[in-house]
Amino acid sequence: MSGRASQILHISTGGELGGAERVVLDLARGLHRERFQVHVLVPRHGRLAEALRAAGIPTLVVEYWGRGHRLGRYSSWREYASALLSLPHVARTIRALARFVNETPIELIHAHGIKAQAFSAGLALFVRARIIWHVHDFLRHRRFWRGFQVLGRRVPDLLLVPSRAVAREFAGWGNVLVIPNGVDLQHFSPSPLQRADGPRRVGMLGALAPWKGHEVFLRAAERVSRILPGVEFLIVGDEIYDTTGHRGFRRRLEREAARRGLASRVRFTGFCADVAAILRELSLVVHCSLDPEPFGRVLVEAMACGVPVIATRGGATEEIVREGETGLLVPPGDAERLAEAIIALLQDPQRSAQMGRSARAWVEGAFDVRAQIRRIEELYDSLLS
Repeated sequence: MSGRASQILHISTGGELGGAERVVLDLARGLHRERFQVHVLVPRHGRLAEALRAAGIPTLVVEYWGRGHRLGRYSSWREYASALLSLPHVARTIRALARFVNETPIELIHAHGIKAQAFSAGLALFVRARIIWHVHDFLRHRRFWRGFQVLGRRVPDLLLVPSRAVAREFAGWGNVLVIPNGVDLQHFSPSPLQRADGPRRVGMLGALAPWKGHEVFLRAAERVSRILPGVEFLIVGDEIYDTTGHRGFRRRLEREAARRGLASRVRFTGFCADVAAILRELSLVVHCSLDPEPFGRVLVEAMACGVPVIATRGGATEEIVREGETGLLVPPGDAERLAEAIIALLQDPQRSAQMGRSARAWVEGAFDVRAQIRRIEELYDSLLS
């Protein structure tokens, strides 16, 4: 490599701060500034663009898919057909971005999420940059899977995935690399204060979306409250996605909590900028997705803060949580088993404290963001050499 910094363009599918967007932010802020000059393309103004610009990262805000950005896992075929009206806008945007890529010149495009990857496939026709597709989700069950297979074998130089569970969807492919996501272990760290006699709080953190299992959490909270009436439950997060099926979900959850007599016990915090501060106030973190998790970043963040976790089995969860050592695993959708696990840990503070210590030690060795960034820098070097 030459002495100048290599120009890298990250393309984000989302504009807020969900799990994939936090990976984009971590990489943009953490990559060695003298070796890599990072630019980030985001589809709209939002918390991701704000955080990038606050860190001094050159950020382009371009609605590169037009109305296609509203498409998601709950969209109908009619909505997909309607999004075709945006194709002329997409074509114009590809031409404009191709000029930017070639004139800068961008040497590597790192696309996060299916919309960013589809857009980069269009760019690939007009640019000389190497291309990485960073797959943050399971795709085999999605309606565009066949198209992804065709493009994924031809367009990107590499598919990057965060877990062995996601990698299994690409068995037999020769261009797949697993690099687990990491977290900042200085920011996500245990509280220096022992809270053995403090209030007992159980939290569920993440974007408000039906597949995340919030309704199961509320059913479990109702059961726990009958046995331990002093426990407070926190639902941390908001409707950060504007795709079909995500809006109005918070109101539905609030009504469900009231219907179950939990209005005074369940607190909806909304979006939280300082997740670590919330985690340090919790006795337990629950992660009860109904579908398998491709990674489960909040589990790593909680364990880094020394908080034991209870999570549903499936996907990468079983790569992250060591059953009985750093947390407990329960079947997806089973509110009764979830409630039993919550009660068991709340009633045994010594066991919970030991799990928290083991969780911190495990994360230090397996999920340090500095290790993730080092491996991606090595990957960039190998592709650009």
